[in-house]
Amino acid sequence: MKKTSLFLAFCLWISIASAQLGTAHNFTVTDINGNSITLYDILDEGKVVVLDVSTTWCGTCWNLHNNHYLQDLHDKWGPDGTDQIRVIFYEGDGQTGMDALNGTGGNTLGDWVTGVTYQIVNESPIQLDLNVFAPQGFPTINIIRPGDYEIVGDPWNEDLAGMEAVINSIDGITLGEVTTSTNDISKESFKVFPNPAADMINVDLSGVSQSVDKMIISNSVGQTIREINIGENKRVEVEIAELETGFYFIHLLNDAQTLATEKFSKF
Repeated sequence: MKKTSLFLAFCLWISIASAQLGTAHNFTVTDINGNSITLYDILDEGKVVVLDVSTTWCGTCWNLHNNHYLQDLHDKWGPDGTDQIRVIFYEGDGQTGMDALNGTGGNTLGDWVTGVTYQIVNESPIQLDLNVFAPQGFPTINIIRPGDYEIVGDPWNEDLAGMEAVINSIDGITLGEVTTSTNDISKESFKVFPNPAADMINVDLSGVSQSVDKMIISNSVGQTIREINIGENKRVEVEIAELETGFYFIHLLNDAQTLATEKFSKF
C-alpha cells in the first residue's frame, strides 16, 4: 500500500497532467494476454497510437475509464473500425498487480479489464520512461503521430469529440477516411545507409516522387541538429562523426510540410 503523502502528491500532479510534446521513445512490451507491442512497428504501419498512462488508484484515471472514451475510440477507429488508431493502456505503477487491474485487490478503484478490448500492459519493473510519457502525472493520454513518432497532444481532460479533434489535426489523418500514413511517398523510396553508421550516411531520394526543399536532422527528443538544402539532389552525403552516439531522425520537407521521416543510429 502506498503512503498517503505519496498518493496526495500524485493527485496534485493529476490536476496539471500534460504530455511532454516531443519524440516518443520506442519500446517493446507485452500486454496482459501475452501479445508483444512495439511502438515504432505500429507507427510505421501508419497508425496513430493513443497511449494512456494511468494507474488503478488514480481517481481522474478511473473517471476517464468509466466514461469509455478510449474504448469508444478503439471501437470506432481501431482494428474493427477504420483501422486508423491503436489504443494502449499502460499501468504506470510498477507495484500494481493483476488483482488490482481486475478490481479484486488493494490499491484500486475497480475493475479496469472487463469490457476493455484494447491492449492493457502491466509490468514490473516499468520499461516506459515516465519523464517522456507521463512527466506531470496520471492520466497522460499521449497522441503519437505516425511518420515521425512525435507526441502531438495530451487530451486527458477531453471527451471523445475532443480526442478525435486532436487526432484529426494531424497532417494526413482524417478519421473516417482510409489514410494510412502521414506521407505521400512510401518508406521504401527514402533510404538511409549505412544504418547504423559512425562517420557518414547516404540519403537516397531517387524514388521520391515529390520535390524536397530541405532535410532536417533531429535528435531523439525532437531538437533540430542540422538543416540541409536539397534542391535537385537525389543523393546526399551527410557527415555525422561529430554527433553523439544515439538515435536520430531525418525529415524531408516541402513548403514546411513533412513528407517522410526515417530513423538512423549513430555509434
